[in-house]
Amino acid sequence: MASLPSKILNWGFRGYVRRFVRKNFNAVRVTGQEQLAKLPAAPIVCFINHPGWWDPMTGVLMTDLLFPRCQFAAPMDAEALRSYPILERLGFFAVERETASGAKGFLRTSRELLKNPLTILWLTPAGKFHDIRKPAPFMNGLSHLVDSDFHGTALPMAIEYTFWNERSPELLVRLGDPIDCASLPADRDARTLVFETALATTQTSLAELAIARDPASFTTLAMGRAGIGGLYDLWRRMIAGLRGQQFQDRHRGESLAAAKAIKGELI
Repeated sequence: MASLPSKILNWGFRGYVRRFVRKNFNAVRVTGQEQLAKLPAAPIVCFINHPGWWDPMTGVLMTDLLFPRCQFAAPMDAEALRSYPILERLGFFAVERETASGAKGFLRTSRELLKNPLTILWLTPAGKFHDIRKPAPFMNGLSHLVDSDFHGTALPMAIEYTFWNERSPELLVRLGDPIDCASLPADRDARTLVFETALATTQTSLAELAIARDPASFTTLAMGRAGIGGLYDLWRRMIAGLRGQQFQDRHRGESLAAAKAIKGELI
């Protein structure tokens, strides 16, 4: 059981993540959330593409908003984690990259964490940043960890950060079809292909929705900052007031009421 200081630290960090995302994104939007009803009460390995620096924060945020009962966990480069040791209390654990001992340590720690049915383990199996429209080949960590004996769920999730109509980008997420681990092939390379195909399919679907630029295709979990700001928006607000109109800071007039959380409060 987590200590009281750890619980306070987790609460504070998650609040920081929510405020930081709201400050830097126009909206947080999710599609495919019907997949949540298919998930059994078992640990989850959520494997995602790796489009940018924001990915760890996105994992923390999605855990809070979509999997509020789960305990976040994610591997992190050991050298980077040594620079931010506080992150260990938040669910990140060290992995020595490019070494056999590091790979063994990753599997040992991950398997121990996944004994808890409330664990959601976030992985970027490509192991490097890559463009959302170009799926990258996976490293072997996921297929070593998840096989037909894994008593949990492997869930593909695609992420994209893209600009639509506002000065701040959209944070877009699509949940893919959960993978039936019991039917996974025995051959490790074949399993890797199953995982690569599942995530590539999810990424393609999200890319099509991102290109369409229709907020109605998503559930909007939160709205962030919009408008141009400064004197220009002040002037627009005054003109709207003089005309007896409601000021609209967003170009499409999308209101805060459009944001509906699946679970929990809006950020």
